[in-house]
Amino acid sequence: MSDSTPDPTTSADALDQSTPAKLSEPGELIAASPHLIGYYPSDALLINIIVDDLIELTMCAELPDDSLADSLVDQIATVVARYPGAAVIGVVVGGGEPKGLLLPRTALVTRLRRVIAEHDTSLRMFWTTAVTAGAQWHDYDDPFHTGVLPDPKTSLLAVKAAAQGLQVFDSRDDRLAVVRPDPQDALTRRANMIDLLPDQDRWRSARDSYLLVMNQVRRTGERSEALSDQDVAVLAVALSDPMVRDACIATAAGEHAHAAEQLWTELTRACPTPECAEPAVLLALSAYLRGDGGLVALALDRAETAVPGHRLAALLGAALDKQIHPDRLRPIVDHAAETAEQLVMANFV
Repeated sequence: MSDSTPDPTTSADALDQSTPAKLSEPGELIAASPHLIGYYPSDALLINIIVDDLIELTMCAELPDDSLADSLVDQIATVVARYPGAAVIGVVVGGGEPKGLLLPRTALVTRLRRVIAEHDTSLRMFWTTAVTAGAQWHDYDDPFHTGVLPDPKTSLLAVKAAAQGLQVFDSRDDRLAVVRPDPQDALTRRANMIDLLPDQDRWRSARDSYLLVMNQVRRTGERSEALSDQDVAVLAVALSDPMVRDACIATAAGEHAHAAEQLWTELTRACPTPECAEPAVLLALSAYLRGDGGLVALALDRAETAVPGHRLAALLGAALDKQIHPDRLRPIVDHAAETAEQLVMANFV
């Protein structure tokens, strides 16, 4: 994902219904941004799409070089065009210091205003040096219109995010590290181990493979040590059976949901290519149903890099792109998982 590409769009529905957009209080809106995108932005452009006074969508991109500004603006405008009549509130975070009344990145803001105006959409833009308690914000329309950010960690939005298990990282890089592959020497070692697994590990029935994975899900909620290379190799082979993977979708809800997501996250980092695609897509689905759009896209990127054209990853990517609400997706997922689980446990495959 290039720095000039907006990070995965995150619906306000990710925070259990829509999040009130306090348009008269820019400081509160800016302070809410870490809980909408999953990390504290720096040198970034934030775009909030507001529908009926509610934050419908939040996008974030690192501030581009001048040569990439047009591309970024066009990408943002394409998304904005999907919401006719919406209001758009943008924030530049960092990018320099004000020079008198001239705020940083004014040229980028002017370009963005011009393109978004073509969609008959209103745009307000603000600047702040950082998203942190006590930082000052300024209005691009009126630099004398200014205020101070409240503490992002104590807002109502922060409490809601924490209650739903939405982790907020200190930086974009920390968030990316969630699915960053382990060092290449470890991945190569595990790939060789997969190739050399004995027949009893490579040719388990779908039922036995599913039970093996589910046993590891339950253990994940209790263990503190990392998976061994042997564990990774055996689980990677088990999940490579599409029926086993599909049956594991059922873990996205219920008592083992948190432990399962922990396991898929660990395996997404630990498995070599192409085996990492299956835990990555399970992680994406778990995050989707939980409403963490940013993590969905990171996991899907990992899956599609490992297996270009991965069918389930493509379906989830389309759902995310169209901003299909998790509540609409859940019944479809539940039915598919139940069917797969029944087939696996009946040992039909």
